[in-house]
Amino acid sequence: MTIMRLGLLGLFVTCLFVLPANALDDNNIMGMWLFNEGNGNTAEDSSGNGNDGKINGGAKWVDGQFGKALEFDGTDDWVEVQHSDTVAFKKGTSFSITLHYKGSKVGGSLVGKGYEDTTQVKPWYLLWNGGQDLKVSLYLRTSADINSKIDSTVNVSDEKWHFIAAIADADAKKISLWIDGKKDNEGPLNTDEGYGTSESVFHIARHFDRYTKGIIDDVGLFNIALSEKEMNTVMNEGIEAAASVDAAGKLTTT
Repeated sequence: MTIMRLGLLGLFVTCLFVLPANALDDNNIMGMWLFNEGNGNTAEDSSGNGNDGKINGGAKWVDGQFGKALEFDGTDDWVEVQHSDTVAFKKGTSFSITLHYKGSKVGGSLVGKGYEDTTQVKPWYLLWNGGQDLKVSLYLRTSADINSKIDSTVNVSDEKWHFIAAIADADAKKISLWIDGKKDNEGPLNTDEGYGTSESVFHIARHFDRYTKGIIDDVGLFNIALSEKEMNTVMNEGIEAAASVDAAGKLTTT
């Protein structure tokens, strides 16, 4: 009887700490902005890495894909996150950017680092409109002005929710754009150096003097190239549900 009880206890403890198969490793989540605060001027980083953002220009709290979200007016609204190593990607590092967007104009960047002001600070990375208000582009530039850039073929500015993922795979030396869970475009990745490694800020909904109009929700930064399965879990369930961390920080939720 005692042996059986011990066996059941061991099974219970094992199940308690086993993560679901689709869980992301919390060490791979560099930033997680859920925008679920619903009020105030701070966008908290739920990854536990301390990359809280300052909300500028009066962006509005609205309903999003998962809980709350931020609506940007396309004029002066944006989120500013101070530099840290966890929002920069060193040489040889793969990375992924994911978010949900619903709007009419990707006028500035959806997210980026190194080009929020009128002066670029290389090397930078941008997920922006590529000069076309209806589409989205992943744009990377090294200190030597070597560009890696791909544009979407899909219109994401149709006032419908779209899941957008940008993947940089350092091992394969490729970048790819995924829209609503499907690969839309891919191209070569320059791996001579990292991206976003300067002291410049990480920015949401702004690039240069241009601003994005629409709602942004569930922004994630990862230091891996997400697999298609991982990406679809993030798209369908949200980053928090897909992760092994809770909103308070690096704690398992199982």
